[in-house]
Amino acid sequence: MEKIRILNLSKRYGKVLAVDSATFSVEDKEFFSLLGPSGCGKSTVLRCVAGLEEPTEGEIYIGQTRVNSTVDGINVPTELRPIGMVFQNYAVWPHMTVYENIAYPLKIKKLPKELIQAKLKVALHTVGLERLADRYPNQLSGGEQQRVALARALIKEPEVLLLDEPLSNLDAKLREQMRFELKDLQRRTGIPILYVTHDQAEALAMSDRLAVMNAGRIIQVGAPTEIYTHPADRFVADFIGLMNFLPGRVLGRSGEEATVEFLGGHRLNVADRSGLSGGCVVAVRPEDITLSLTGPIRCRVEVRNYSGNLVDYKVRADDAVLRVQTPKTEIFAEGKELGITIHRAMLFQLGEGRGSG
Repeated sequence: MEKIRILNLSKRYGKVLAVDSATFSVEDKEFFSLLGPSGCGKSTVLRCVAGLEEPTEGEIYIGQTRVNSTVDGINVPTELRPIGMVFQNYAVWPHMTVYENIAYPLKIKKLPKELIQAKLKVALHTVGLERLADRYPNQLSGGEQQRVALARALIKEPEVLLLDEPLSNLDAKLREQMRFELKDLQRRTGIPILYVTHDQAEALAMSDRLAVMNAGRIIQVGAPTEIYTHPADRFVADFIGLMNFLPGRVLGRSGEEATVEFLGGHRLNVADRSGLSGGCVVAVRPEDITLSLTGPIRCRVEVRNYSGNLVDYKVRADDAVLRVQTPKTEIFAEGKELGITIHRAMLFQLGEGRGSG
């Protein structure tokens, strides 16, 4: 069942088209992410769902309720939408304790004290803050402040939860820890989440599905594995994970397989349904390359970075520089003459939109 449905959503600021005909849905109990570079329109979509921005065109449904329709002049105020929202800076009030921050949405509704206490107990337990109820925000870590903001959003028992880059202000280790906490929280509560981020690792790790945005448009929607292994275009391929792009030429086809030539005459059979012929771009993930003494494409190790769980190399082959990632047990010295074997590649059209990285 769809918990959020967005149809042909557009938003203009003067002459700037921030969101261009976005259409997608978020299912019940689903963790759905909007992913893209800064300025792509993802936060604007979220703010339109929240009622903080009014769309220029389109419709938005939350559950069965149409909260926006530019054609019919519908724009339900934020406070009447069944949502909880957590901002990038958490918006935790510094003069209130954890208890007071979380209880605030219920107090302004003037609910009975006994009901507030009961709901507060559940909310504190859900985010693991029972022992910190009497502390002020300046006595909390960044992760604890984020959990306060989450509990305040959850205590209203919203139909959907909207999260706008909530981990971006945390350090790297805490950010990784909070990914698991957020996913676990979503699974326990069953509340569908619409999550905005520019961090591809976050989106891949937490999402059931995600939408990749660029320049106001949704480029591809799918499960993380689908988008990583079968990107819709060069932008998505470049933005999601690391990718080597090399000039090549399609020599022939047999069914859904193309024979491509690149890197000084090396030939590779590539699974490809695009129908490309002639000049093309060959895209290869670093983990789809093996380094060895006997690989068919000769190369030289220029830079080696040891990352603990893997070794990240830059190698030069036929005047091209490639990123290669190997298991931590395979360590080659900088300057070493080796060979590479490419196991999998993707093909894209020459001149296709380039990514940001």
